[in-house]
Amino acid sequence: MSDKVKFLILNPSPDNLIKILEKSNAQYTKNGPFEATILLGDVLPQGYELPNVKPLGVTYFSRGANGISEVIQAKESSTQSSIDLATNFTFVKPPFSVIRTTSGITIMIVSKLDTNNESEEKPLDLPEVKIDILITYEWPQVIGRLCKLTTVGNDKINELVTKLKPRYHFAVGNEIGKFFELEPFAWSTGEITRFISLAQEGGSKEKWFYAFSIGLEQDKNTNVIENPFTATNKRSRDGDTNKDEEKELSNAREVKKPKVVAPEQCFFCLSNPNTETHMIVSIGTCSYLTIAKGPLTRSNKNLQFSGHGILIPIEHTPTIKQESLVSEELLKYQNSLVTAFDEQKPNLKLVFWGINRDTNIHYHKQFLPVEESLLNKFSKSLDMRVKLNNEKFKKNQNLHFTKFTDMANPELTKILDTSNYIMFTVCKNKTDRDYYIAPLIPEKSIDIQFPRRVLAHVLNLPDRIHWDKCQQPKLKEMADCENFKSFYQKFDFTL
Repeated sequence: MSDKVKFLILNPSPDNLIKILEKSNAQYTKNGPFEATILLGDVLPQGYELPNVKPLGVTYFSRGANGISEVIQAKESSTQSSIDLATNFTFVKPPFSVIRTTSGITIMIVSKLDTNNESEEKPLDLPEVKIDILITYEWPQVIGRLCKLTTVGNDKINELVTKLKPRYHFAVGNEIGKFFELEPFAWSTGEITRFISLAQEGGSKEKWFYAFSIGLEQDKNTNVIENPFTATNKRSRDGDTNKDEEKELSNAREVKKPKVVAPEQCFFCLSNPNTETHMIVSIGTCSYLTIAKGPLTRSNKNLQFSGHGILIPIEHTPTIKQESLVSEELLKYQNSLVTAFDEQKPNLKLVFWGINRDTNIHYHKQFLPVEESLLNKFSKSLDMRVKLNNEKFKKNQNLHFTKFTDMANPELTKILDTSNYIMFTVCKNKTDRDYYIAPLIPEKSIDIQFPRRVLAHVLNLPDRIHWDKCQQPKLKEMADCENFKSFYQKFDFTL
């Protein structure tokens, strides 16, 4: 059992607050319980009444840019740092409050900074306590400049983050918000911080919710970028060097700049304005299911859609941890898909595969149906493709697969914990699985089409190895998606 607890972060539109709380309750029932739900941004500004929906789990929010509801103002005379407006619905009073949950996770919620209020212009009297989750309205100015956004940041948030070094930092930036996720960065004292900004629900197609799990201990073996806060300080200190020194420095090896994650440019990110939403079959809390573009298999008389699909985390991440919300939900999708095929097309068995690698752009797991009579061919096809990869294609790193039949096998778990591997899961029925896994060396190149080559050999489809040569017209993609939805609807746990 994992000792981690789950949190749900939302940026609701005040106009849709009732609907959002209902959705939050649905997620609490399906994927909870959550240790806490935290609402970002302008939740209950002036002119809005309290919602008549009672949250199932403890829910916190604070003041945004547009003030606070008159209903709350009438209760602000309380000397407490927070006000329980209803069961599980708590308003955190300005300027901030520190909350310790029952599991020991510490949250600091900071209201929108009021630049017209002298008391809030003074440095915040911060407690000497380790903060796991920091909630602010504004972004740190450092990250705003990094993204060339001049109106979302505040220098005081820079100071706050630098002092607290939270493990997670959530913000919105302004009234409409923006989805942005920066890769984890480390501090000299060992802490690792993740920064996530959410868009406001209803304002755009960008991501407005975020679910994650966290334990009391800092995650180990996390890949990090250069800390933008310390990099900025270094550049400012070096700003007094003379031109000759600057020229000399420019000829030296450049300091690596932080790699900024750009979900709006990622093919698999829902925040990408060019996302092909007509291919999405189902959307969960942490992941979603889509048909594959350029599928290896094709629809036929036995199956009215290709059956080649992709499971994708909503979070823009190169790898997934085994003990995480997204891993749990991907497994839930996987098991429900196996059941759907087992009950409706028992002659078709699913094979899943994924490449978990630090240098990925966005992790995903693919799957497709294979005739039961062809399953015995899988291991031979794998051996053949491994032999070709290792002996003929010298630029690729050598692959060595091990077969397991129990996901709990300690040797398999050890490889999974490295976060760098290729794995196939061959589903022989609802419960029996064969796992084929090969560890990867992160810095060495691999053939990312390797899994598809293996399945193409199993299915005797050598002319369909390259997905870009198998693309279908949009109308065909739409038809495949609708047929997949109908096939899967009874088993879709998100409905």
